[in-house]
Amino acid sequence: MDDNEIAELIRQLDLKTLKEAAKAEGIKPGRCPTKLSIARMLPEETLKKIAGR
Repeated sequence: MDDNEIAELIRQLDLKTLKEAAKAEGIKPGRCPTKLSIARMLPEETLKKIAGR
């Protein structure tokens, strides 16, 4: 997925949802993560699942 597709998916999500998904995957996003930085760390399947696609 490129950045435009990722940006389109995360517009519908909030930061809390992305943080919970990252925690469930065992990913530590860092000190000041943004929605886009967390989305890039997540696997593509997980991102699509939480976006509802």
